[in-house]
Amino acid sequence: MPAKSLMLGEIAERELLLPSLLNEALAANDRAKYLLSLLQAAYAWGRSPAGLPPTLRRERLAAQVDDAALDDVVPQARDAGEGRVAVPGLPALVGRLLDDVRTMFAPLRAARDPEVEALATRLGALDRLPPDDRLDGAMLDRLASGRREDGDSVHLLVMDLHRRLNALQGALATESVAGARAYGLDEPARRAVAAFMAGVNRTAPLKFDHPGLGTTATRAGARLVIENDIGTSDVHLLVVHVDGLAVTVTYSDLHPARLAFLQAMLEPFAPSWAVSAPREAGFATREGAYLLATGTLVAEDEAALHRFLEHLGSRLVFLIDWNRARKRLRQFVGKREAIALLEWAAREEVGHMGFLRLGGEQAVYEALETTRVPLRAGERLDELLGGERAVAFLRFVLRAASEGLRRGRSPYLVRDEVRAELTQYLRTAEQGALAVAVDHAALIVELAAGLRDALEADADAAAMRRAADRARRWEHRADELVNQARVLARRWPSADVLRRQLQAADDVADALEDASFLLTLPVGVAPGPLEGLRSLASLVCRGAEAWLQALECARALQQGRDRDDLEDFLAAIDDVVRTEHAADDANRHAKAVVLAESQDFRQLALASDLARRLESAADGLMQVALVLRGQVLGEAA
Repeated sequence: MPAKSLMLGEIAERELLLPSLLNEALAANDRAKYLLSLLQAAYAWGRSPAGLPPTLRRERLAAQVDDAALDDVVPQARDAGEGRVAVPGLPALVGRLLDDVRTMFAPLRAARDPEVEALATRLGALDRLPPDDRLDGAMLDRLASGRREDGDSVHLLVMDLHRRLNALQGALATESVAGARAYGLDEPARRAVAAFMAGVNRTAPLKFDHPGLGTTATRAGARLVIENDIGTSDVHLLVVHVDGLAVTVTYSDLHPARLAFLQAMLEPFAPSWAVSAPREAGFATREGAYLLATGTLVAEDEAALHRFLEHLGSRLVFLIDWNRARKRLRQFVGKREAIALLEWAAREEVGHMGFLRLGGEQAVYEALETTRVPLRAGERLDELLGGERAVAFLRFVLRAASEGLRRGRSPYLVRDEVRAELTQYLRTAEQGALAVAVDHAALIVELAAGLRDALEADADAAAMRRAADRARRWEHRADELVNQARVLARRWPSADVLRRQLQAADDVADALEDASFLLTLPVGVAPGPLEGLRSLASLVCRGAEAWLQALECARALQQGRDRDDLEDFLAAIDDVVRTEHAADDANRHAKAVVLAESQDFRQLALASDLARRLESAADGLMQVALVLRGQVLGEAA
């Protein structure tokens, strides 16, 4: 019995078992007839090779047999003498044929067909494997003969089984409801199935030609039962029970993360979930332990019931190959970000199958190879672009692949679009060095303003301690930004100039943080010397604000904005320079006041040190501003 049907048995869906077995038996009938034709063609070619050998490829594909190696069976058949033909893999071929015959028995046994035992006796008499690859005429007759007067054969047995299967299919009164195979439904059940299938059909194109989403529906007493096979995994299955307005969703999966993903997609309807401990399938499978989850809810009315069923049906396509897509995305971003990308793709009804069809991670790596900054060994895309930009770029890839391929665009064109988009993101990432400089300048403004406010607090010790604590945190953050600039400079050569500027600007931050600390010393500063320092601190704050404005204008210029940005940039640089000149005068005035008003040597030393650090900060701002001016004007020339 095929694994999907066994899995239905595992989760006690006996109502769906017979239709599922019947469908699998009819598919097995097609395969068996193909294999019988293959054996006959191999024997005929081996005895009398003439012209080109038939491959029966078209017949194989029509029977949905994936093994392309079978196309070589007839061409490789050879006369072995004495009326025999050497057929490569003959015992395995006959074994496959007999397995398909056994599959045809399953629905007849489940339906207690009155002829099944007689048919089984015939199979017992025919169930023999050849000892080697040599096929003779008698063996071929026992397998493929269609003449009853010559005795029984596997071919005759298959024909008789097929007749019984057709009779069983007629007895089940099969109908199709929006593409679902349905059995014995009343009108309310048909409406519920139609709602579920509206969701399935809306998003089914997102799987492209991947198998899955086959749906079967039937009734068990008053209860509607809907089964969807989702994909190709034996244990990946969803069954829905509808009893009035009550809905129960039973879902089996190998991957706990994918189960959580489904639960998140259904969260707007707030079903209640119960999840079993991992269990081993009670049949032969290579897929390991699976989880069984049961979600329940009661709808307010039939319209609400149909909304839930449609939503549920529309989400199933996003479970196909979900774990494969997650692993591909994990090569570029973190674990949470990869799952968030898949959640976004589901919400937007973009899906991930287009991304996989385009080549998955290879499409991104190929785009990176065409740039001058490929990923280094062990490096992720979010380390190159930054987390937000990496996620935004991968969203573009998911959407471009899904929409482009569904519209019939060539994969080459879609890959070109991915490369073009990546180039823009790389250019933006390279510009990130200037953004770091802007953040650093904003911290200098905070440091300068905090020191100015502390000096205006009339020697309030508590205010000065608070200012010093804030300054220490801001200066630590400024150091982190300098380290970030160093990393960018290693990746982007053009960022090295800004790295050096940031290191120089960080000396300004250090001077301001030191000045804030000096105010907390127990020496104290008399009101007279403080008055001389306040004007100097205000000028440093003004210079810091002008430095920040200059950097923001430089970033706008880098992004290709108009001439007004250049004029604003030059005005801001000029303001920094004029502020430094004014600070020189203020520093001289402050020194005179300090000498005249300090009450002892300690106050004199402390106030002088404060003035020196403020003047150093103003001078440092002018130096970095002039360097930036030269760089921007050089680029604008």
